[in-house]
Amino acid sequence: MKNNIHISTTLLLLLCISMAQVANAQSSTARKETRKGNKEYKQEHFDKAEINYRRALHDDSTAYRAHYNLGNTLYRQKKYDEAASHYEQALSTPDLNAKTRSKILHNRGNCNLKNGLGKEKRAEGMQQFQQAVNDYQEALKLDPKNDDTRYNLSYAKKLLQQAQQQQQQQGGGKDNQNQDQNKDNKDQQGNNGQNQQKDQQEQNDQKDQKGQQNQQNQPQNKKDRKQQKRQQQQQQQKKKDAERLLEAVKNNEKNTMKENAKHVEAASSNKIEKDW
Repeated sequence: MKNNIHISTTLLLLLCISMAQVANAQSSTARKETRKGNKEYKQEHFDKAEINYRRALHDDSTAYRAHYNLGNTLYRQKKYDEAASHYEQALSTPDLNAKTRSKILHNRGNCNLKNGLGKEKRAEGMQQFQQAVNDYQEALKLDPKNDDTRYNLSYAKKLLQQAQQQQQQQGGGKDNQNQDQNKDNKDQQGNNGQNQQKDQQEQNDQKDQKGQQNQQNQPQNKKDRKQQKRQQQQQQQKKKDAERLLEAVKNNEKNTMKENAKHVEAASSNKIEKDW
């Protein structure tokens, strides 16, 4: 009986040692692939770096350095949603120090900001801008001296405010349109009775004056048609001028937002290019 217990204990010990050796081997492989990925990343071979980081995570899915660096690589390839997912997994790692967590939050905020800027209209990106604001605020709490995060937070707040204003304007425009339509309907109903009486009287008057007007208005009708044609041409020209002005304003706004986005890219790159 004692021999059986002794044998069982020995087997259990060997099993534990074997499992530890396998775990160490996997962790060693993950570190090796992560280092390879870092080398490719520095050379801006982002597609090759992505392969190495994914291999590292295949060997050790909990390697937060591989998650973080893979997120950086995906960000460089403009795969913002997938990059944010790996930042999220890196954040789930326990016992991260404050500065490391701040870096990860900063980069996830960049992903949300880029996604918001990718929307055709500011209002469509409002949710992404709000998430970016939240990430930057949390990052600043953990690292208050990070000027890059402070700048990006200010920019994200500005974009969020613009998106909210745009949404309010769209909503207000619909309400005003409905109010104007209701008012027109009421005015039209109130005037229908009066208009019917006036129309009848006007018809009678027109019958009496029709003969005289036909003789008097022949020369005048030619002048009126020329004047009406001239007015129509002027209105069309004004409309074209207004459209060109509006297009110029839109182009100017797009160029301004592109310049601001460049600052965000420069600020984020300082963080993203750092290897663990």
